[in-house]
Amino acid sequence: MAQEEANKFIENVCNHLVRNMDISKVEQHFKETIAMQRESAQSQFDFWDKLMVNMLYFTENAQVWEKELLKMLVNKQWLKPAELEEELLMHQLRIRQQVAEQIDEAKKLFHKQYEKDGLVEEDIIYDYAYSSAGHSMRMDLITVLVTTAEQSKLLFNADPQETIRIMNGYIAYHTDQLINRTKLK
Repeated sequence: MAQEEANKFIENVCNHLVRNMDISKVEQHFKETIAMQRESAQSQFDFWDKLMVNMLYFTENAQVWEKELLKMLVNKQWLKPAELEEELLMHQLRIRQQVAEQIDEAKKLFHKQYEKDGLVEEDIIYDYAYSSAGHSMRMDLITVLVTTAEQSKLLFNADPQETIRIMNGYIAYHTDQLINRTKLK
């Protein structure tokens, strides 16, 4: 029963996060961000690399998000919003540094992937937008949980791993719905 209540709470919070989303503004944001990346690139591969590096950053952040969320769920204690913000910022700075240090190796892998998998620009742009939107939704979700700590503590009664699995499912669903409604080209 506790897991069912947690799942329903997560569903409601996620629905609330996307309920009034203006697709045209999301689409405009992505188009502007992608255009800036394209304009700053020296070549097509350089443009793709910029998007892929951002995806790497988002992937690393998703892992931190899960780890921090799991810690709070297991300890049955939400961080204060300012503490969470500080914690996430510290991780983001560390991730930026790690990604910067690994960029040459990462680009070599990206280039092999472009050739081996026959990736086309449309695929990379879609994956970038999906990763970016998922990252934003994760940050919004965790922020809502800690800023509504009293209501959100019902999640402490459920299984932490299952709760995170459910959250990831809703994030994937809503991100997919959002990106499929945007025109990114």
